[in-house]
Amino acid sequence: MLLTELQAFLNKAQKEVGDAEVLLCFEEGAMEEGFDEENTEGISDIRLVNDWPLPGTSIVNNEGKLPQKLVIFYDNHYKLKASDE
Repeated sequence: MLLTELQAFLNKAQKEVGDAEVLLCFEEGAMEEGFDEENTEGISDIRLVNDWPLPGTSIVNNEGKLPQKLVIFYDNHYKLKASDE
């Protein structure tokens, strides 16, 4: 998914529900076991990464300029709430 696509979906969601908490959930697990908020995750960090998929610059292969990726890191949202307090 491109950043512009993500922005469009987030804008649509905000228009429908306003300012809502954002949680992450593994779709396959939810489909197999049923959705349970206890099993959701929260965003712990968002970074721009330009050295993907492996860190560092190869001295063997000319990989050229690599496009940046927006990486969203997540952790259990209950842990994140506890660290905010």
